[in-house]
Amino acid sequence: MDPLNADTILRRFFAASGHTRHPESLLRYERVQFHLRSYLEEVAATRLAGVDRELLALERQFGTETPYVQVMGARELLHALPEFLAVPQLLPDFHDRLAQISVASRLAQWLCSRRLVQREDSWNDVVLTRAAAEQARRSPAL
Repeated sequence: MDPLNADTILRRFFAASGHTRHPESLLRYERVQFHLRSYLEEVAATRLAGVDRELLALERQFGTETPYVQVMGARELLHALPEFLAVPQLLPDFHDRLAQISVASRLAQWLCSRRLVQREDSWNDVVLTRAAAEQARRSPAL
């Protein structure tokens, strides 16, 4: 397993995504990436417990602007994805929301296929992400 931080993982994932072929798709995926990063720093960071919470607090002492993505890795990123697809986090624009759902689903699969998480240990988060994606697809327009 590769000990990459969430920032590196997200940069590699979005660089490897084939969304840059159309200018509007590029802008949409940039909005989704910005929203995901904001969600991680503002919401997912508050959900951490134990050692992860302490590690994040230590990183904040250094004045790091984006402590979550600097110190958390693939496991924590995957664990945060289901809630990223909950109604309060869904983007208001229909097409952006579809991109958000697609990104979260593909990111969960990508983390497993690149062996950045152990599939057996993280399978519950993969299943929860898939269920959240399905629920988000069925959510009424905001």
